[in-house]
Amino acid sequence: MRGVPPPIQNLDLRDRLSELLGEALCKPERATLLYALRSFLCLVEAQGHPEVPYDVLSGAVENSLREVGLKISAKESIDDLLNSKLLQAPGSDVGQRCVAPSGELQRELLAATSRTEAYCRALERLTRRQIRSAGEVERAMEKAACLFNEGLFFEVHEVLEAVWLKQGEQTRPLLQGLIQIAVAFHHLENRNLKGALGLLKEGWQKVKDYRPARFGLELDQFLKQAAACARSIESFGRDAFDRFDRQMIPEMQLLE
Repeated sequence: MRGVPPPIQNLDLRDRLSELLGEALCKPERATLLYALRSFLCLVEAQGHPEVPYDVLSGAVENSLREVGLKISAKESIDDLLNSKLLQAPGSDVGQRCVAPSGELQRELLAATSRTEAYCRALERLTRRQIRSAGEVERAMEKAACLFNEGLFFEVHEVLEAVWLKQGEQTRPLLQGLIQIAVAFHHLENRNLKGALGLLKEGWQKVKDYRPARFGLELDQFLKQAAACARSIESFGRDAFDRFDRQMIPEMQLLE
């Protein structure tokens, strides 16, 4: 696994960013807001201060959208972010229009930058898949795998829960188990070690009968590695947050 983005503590900000991702997963053209936000956050990180000239941001967003093949104007994407209140346009004494983060975004700039970059990588992973599934559960598995493999465990929960609620008894335990495993790693990043360990074990029990694979998702190796994670976390006890090796977290492998 590449790495796990640090959690965003402000729940309102977390949910607003997650909503942007959800829109992008449903309608690819809505991904423009995430790519525009990533451009802004990268510029802030590079220059070391939060205000970015509008013209500079517009050029960066235009390049970013061109790279991923989205044909929506940079101005429209930036204006949508301003309307969302994630960004703001403070006044300037010299008359140059600038864009700055909202107060909530400013306070969690590093975590939001890491998470937005992971969102965009997950979307790019999904876009690169040459064959997309037709079934609702299979499509959800594709999305969940791309998110899980970027360490976006809370977002995996959001994607799978929306499908889980509509499934019958033959499929619900699998989806619930995968949700529990994802939430377990989310709990770990929030230092809830008891919750992490409990959900890892519960999720493993629910998913094990679906091995070796189901709905296009490989499960045998995934569960072996998840079990190894549970043993490692349990062995470290209270020190697990600091000592557990995140590289042990399995990847969700999609079958072609």
